[in-house]
Amino acid sequence: MALLFEVITAAAAGLLSFLSPCVFPLIPSYLAMLSGTSVKTLKESTGEKGFQVDEHRSLIRRTALLRSIAFSLGFTSVFVILGLIFSQASAMIGGAGRTWALIAGCIIIILGLDTIFDFISFLRIEKRFQFKQRPQGYFSAFLFGSAFGAGWSPCVGPMLASILFMAGSGSLLKAGLLLTTYSFGLAVPFILASLFLGSLQSLMQKVKEHLGTVKILSGLVLIAVGLYMIAADMRQLSAIFARSGYELQSLIEAAPQVFRIATALVYFGISLLLLVTARKAQKLKVPLRIGLVVLFALLAILELTGTISTARLIAGWMLFQGI
Repeated sequence: MALLFEVITAAAAGLLSFLSPCVFPLIPSYLAMLSGTSVKTLKESTGEKGFQVDEHRSLIRRTALLRSIAFSLGFTSVFVILGLIFSQASAMIGGAGRTWALIAGCIIIILGLDTIFDFISFLRIEKRFQFKQRPQGYFSAFLFGSAFGAGWSPCVGPMLASILFMAGSGSLLKAGLLLTTYSFGLAVPFILASLFLGSLQSLMQKVKEHLGTVKILSGLVLIAVGLYMIAADMRQLSAIFARSGYELQSLIEAAPQVFRIATALVYFGISLLLLVTARKAQKLKVPLRIGLVVLFALLAILELTGTISTARLIAGWMLFQGI
């Protein structure tokens, strides 16, 4: 059942990669470059009347199809090799595999949040291979696809990385299956576009209008994959929380005043920050910010007087002892 979920997720990730803002708008250009013609000619050759036109346009259509298949095989080979490398690296880690799954899950969740909110600026840096000449044959198209796979752009990278991390938690066979499935989800719509680009022009235009929604959906899928990888090893996560809770509890017992003063300073700092930013907030948000200022100031006072201990509450929660 778990493998079925992972395979479906990999296929969906491939489709979302195809629909990503840095791939989908460039599909006509990619196909025109592969077929050795212009975007306009390619659309006319693959339009609704494309099957009734002359032999020249039929040749363009056939060339676009075959070279798009070669292109797809190119990036598929690179993705599968990457999956096998990740799987082998995970196997070499051995006993640390559980920790690997937790770390990978957290990284994927961060990538998912970044996909939605764009807060990690260096992930926006794009690395692409530039070709001075168009592919002249099937082998050139294969190399072009391999270069695309090796130079995965930022908005495809997080989705591919999530499948690579997932593949790294299993056998070589599972890794090959997941990356092949991911490539299949990316390749099938690409190949179909090479056949019906003209006919699908209106549909593609509508999809372009909803690329923002696709981006949010991609982020949610990444977050779901990350949570899946973490939850798959929940017992290990519980053990880590328990050990951390005992260590935190020991530190609190050794220096309770330090934790009390430090926590109070944090609360006072948050209260002061909210007070300063309240002046720049909209009128409707000012009462809410003032309320939060009072709340955090009150928490700071309660910490200093020893009425509450946030550190003890956190330690108790980590030990699953309640508050």
